[in-house]
Amino acid sequence: MNPRYLICALFALFLLSGCGEQDVTEPVHISTKKIGMWINPKQADMNYYDEALKTAKEAQVQLAHLYVQWGLTEKSSGEYDWAIPDYVLGKFRKYGFEAVIVIPIIFTTKLDVMPEDVTFESFSDPEFVNRFVHFTEVLMERYSETIKYLIIGNEIDVYLYQHPDEASEFRTLVEAVADAHDVVVGTEFAIHSVVQNKCESIAKKALAGDMVFYTFYPMEDNFSFGGDPYNVEQFFTAMTDLAGTKKIGVVETSWSSSKLLESSEENQANYVKEVFRILKKNRSKIEFLMWITLYDSTSEECRKSAEFFVTGVNDEILGDTEVMARFSDFMCFLGLRRTDGTPKPAWVTWIEEVEQYYNEVS
Repeated sequence: MNPRYLICALFALFLLSGCGEQDVTEPVHISTKKIGMWINPKQADMNYYDEALKTAKEAQVQLAHLYVQWGLTEKSSGEYDWAIPDYVLGKFRKYGFEAVIVIPIIFTTKLDVMPEDVTFESFSDPEFVNRFVHFTEVLMERYSETIKYLIIGNEIDVYLYQHPDEASEFRTLVEAVADAHDVVVGTEFAIHSVVQNKCESIAKKALAGDMVFYTFYPMEDNFSFGGDPYNVEQFFTAMTDLAGTKKIGVVETSWSSSKLLESSEENQANYVKEVFRILKKNRSKIEFLMWITLYDSTSEECRKSAEFFVTGVNDEILGDTEVMARFSDFMCFLGLRRTDGTPKPAWVTWIEEVEQYYNEVS
């Protein structure tokens, strides 16, 4: 669970107010062993989005992330709304980013919205599989020059832990998508959840595609980041163990700087340093790593995002003000820069570490 939903909402709200065509420039050179970021605007204001993209380029970011939600993009058979991906992927092309696309058909705790005329019975239902694969084909045909990684499902182990009988069926769906494309296809696990819930066997049943993708938030109980930011390597080992011979991509990782969550800006900077140490050590296995997010977000947007992941799954938590406050703070303070745009110590560390990293892998 993380601030992903509020980023989607920001794009949607901005597009309702209208946006112009994107100037297309040639992408910059993309190296191997890529570094990425969830590029959100300061103050959760899409008027600052171009500024955010430019700032990310200064940080030598090569990959950028976007959710493409099936049911919001394909309203019904043959009826598409490409406004958000057209806008965002147009920006990615303009500034020279490669795109990591996640279709969150499983959205961490629940199934995501689907087209109005689709009735979900199982992930392996032939009619369902054909319809979903067709959507991915239309998507890739439209954005083939920008999309480099296509991820089916978001932190799927969280949902499958509650629905273990669906794991093999979900694998069937991902394999069908992978068979239909030349682009790198895989699915995504929350490695902290896999390890803590001891559900490696479920994850292995659902594992499919060309690569294995992960999210990683090194938090303890009740969203606490009071642990040691230098004591996380075992989770990266768990990533490579689960992946076997396949390469891995870290789609989300961060360390909250929230005081409420027993953390600090100094500890966040220390985690950045540790992440790059682990990256250098595991160059042969880690294809890329993405930090979430560029900026901290606003309390209002974080509250909305926290409510999204709880509603319909664990509604009683909505009335627990302490838990919701901690969950919201978890969403709010993951950025390398504060919501007003000023840099945190982690930003300074990032700039130093990314320069060294690229020099060593080039």
